[in-house]
Amino acid sequence: MTGRQMAGIIVIIGVGLLAASLLADVTGIGDDPGFGMQQTMGTIAGAAIGILGLVMMKKSD
Repeated sequence: MTGRQMAGIIVIIGVGLLAASLLADVTGIGDDPGFGMQQTMGTIAGAAIGILGLVMMKKSD
């Protein structure tokens, strides 16, 4: 597996976590109504992982 492929996988994981966190209440996986601390942490972590993957992808060019 190349570095670019690994970076792509990391981006997909980050975007998936970001989407799951943002849509937790809509999909029914959220505990409380409203945007809670766990959703905030998941959103931040997902965005950070996605950005890390994009940076890795840019460096592998």
